[in-house]
This record gives sequence, C-alpha cells and structure tokens, in this order.
Amino acid sequence: MRVRRLVPDPFEEVDLDGEALEGWLHGRYDLPGERWLRLNLISALGGQLTGPSGSSNDLAAGIDRPLLKLLRSLCDVVLVGAASVRAEGYTIPRRAPLAVATVSGDLDGHVFPPDLPPGRLLVLCPPEAEERVRSSVGRAAELLPIDGDPMAEPQLLTAALRDHGLGRIVCEGGGALASRLIAAGLVDEFCHSLAPVVVSPGAPLTVGNVPLTTGRLDGLLLDETDRLYARWGFGSPRDGSAPAAASAASSPASHAVTAPSQRPAS
Repeated sequence: MRVRRLVPDPFEEVDLDGEALEGWLHGRYDLPGERWLRLNLISALGGQLTGPSGSSNDLAAGIDRPLLKLLRSLCDVVLVGAASVRAEGYTIPRRAPLAVATVSGDLDGHVFPPDLPPGRLLVLCPPEAEERVRSSVGRAAELLPIDGDPMAEPQLLTAALRDHGLGRIVCEGGGALASRLIAAGLVDEFCHSLAPVVVSPGAPLTVGNVPLTTGRLDGLLLDETDRLYARWGFGSPRDGSAPAAASAASSPASHAVTAPSQRPAS
C-alpha cells in the first residue's frame, strides 16, 4: 500500500504492507503519555459515519483497517456507544478490551461470545440499567456503574475507566458519544479518516450542540485509495516533538522511506 505523509514536513512516501506498514504508522501515532483520549472515526465527504448498509465498513479501504488495529494496540481500552454496538456488530478487539457506554442497557443484537475472559468486555451504565445489560449479555460483561447519565456527563465515563486503570482511551463513536466528549473538552486528539465518497443518508459525525472547537493539524497521510488520514490535536501541543515528526532514522531500514524535496504530481 502506497502512503504519503503530507504533514508535518518533510514529505515522505512509502510502499509498505503488513508489519512494515504497522511499524511505520506506529512512529506517527504513538501516544505521549499514560492519559490520553483519542477519537478515531471515518466519514464520507459529507460527514456521514456510515454507508448504505448502516455500517462504517462501507467507507473503509486503504490503510483504514491497519490504522484501526494499530490505534487499538496503543490504547488501554476501546470505548464505544451502545448504538454502535447494535449497528456495527462489534466484536471484542484482539488488542484491547472493549468498553460500551449505555444509558438504557439495551445491547440487543450484539455478537459478543458468552465465555469471554474477565475484563475483556466492560459496560458503563447507571445502576438502573444493569438488569437489562445482564439480560442482553449475561455474565460476559464486567459492569462499571455510573452514578449519573454518562451521555449527559461524559466525564463520568473517562473517570470510571481511569479509576479502573485504563488511562489511554480510544473512542470509536458513534457520533453522539464523540460529540459529547468534544463538547465537554475531554478529547486530546481526533484521528479522522476521510473517504472520497458522497453518500446519503448516513449517521452524522456530530449530534446535538457541539460548540465551535478548533483543532490543530498535527499529521496528514494520503493513501493510494485517495483516503486522507488527519490527526487533529486539541489543547496544548504534545510535549517534545510529536510522533509524526519522528525522524526517518527511527524507522526500520526495510521501510525504504523516500523523502523527495517536493511533493510529486498526484
């Protein structure tokens, strides 16, 4: 898979797959500390998070799935809303536990196996929703009670996860949960994959009242499918140089990175 790094300078172009591609991406997406909240979403050009089937799989190609796997490997926990579990048919990530946020406890339609090892599936919900969670997933889930409405007060989610020793969080949506985390000022970084497609209808990227929030472009990749992968930072820049600015010398020699003096014609 051919990938170009457009931001930050210097420009790079690589043609990698498998472990070599993962290693190259790792140097550009590594986390700066033990507490970090990263959003990772893919959207169409109009901001829709899903395609005709109602799933984000309609939008994914190129390096989107390898990048998804890498971001999961760098975090302590993957956080999603219950609506995403119902719509996307979520399975448990191999590289991190899955935490599901729900107000109602409705996880009907899930595909979680009943014999999960302890700690692989966490459900964050108010006490009054626990019975419904149990009726949906049985004893497969570990419940983390939330004293309040986790959608109205998303800081309850991050606090509960960090109290559980899970400080590096990647949230994969949906739009409602992502919007509330942004509105509450809890997001450190938004990793946005942009698919070169127009589709309607589809689940929106933002839901409800999200204040004007300005990001800082910390990184931008372009792959051979014309998908763009941006890292938008919120708040103060990372301490020291960002991972995306790591020198080519930090990459394995087998990556064969080229850094032309100017961007070639596309």
